[in-house]
Amino acid sequence: MSNPKKINSTTKEKLIDDVKKIVADADALLQATAEQTSEKIDDLHTRIQENLKAAQGRLAEFDATLVDKTMNATREALQKTSEAADQALEAVRDAAQKSEHSVKKVTESGKEAAQHAAETARNTARKAVAATREAANKALDALTDWIR
Repeated sequence: MSNPKKINSTTKEKLIDDVKKIVADADALLQATAEQTSEKIDDLHTRIQENLKAAQGRLAEFDATLVDKTMNATREALQKTSEAADQALEAVRDAAQKSEHSVKKVTESGKEAAQHAAETARNTARKAVAATREAANKALDALTDWIR
């Protein structure tokens, strides 16, 4: 079952555009009938003008809120991406240090050390790949949350 609070962006934009068109049409109707006089028409004009002003104000507030939410979500996504990239960089640095250490052992110990160094390098490379994958997944999750 779909969540009614999670309306997609296109639907929100269409709704906002529709409301703006209704407000514009009501304003045009007001202008077209401004010269007609009767107590009922005068009361109706007054109510419509008040409602139009209120609707325009709410639309402006909604637009501002939507912009703020979008900017905050973008900042959060960028922060998560930055953190994930930092973690990946740290994993790569760790892998490089372990590889360097392993190479030193190779020169000291020969074949057994070379095999150990190769295994260590493979393991650290796997960790670096896993950290990079995790960073990419976090960035993807942040962007997916932002889009919703």
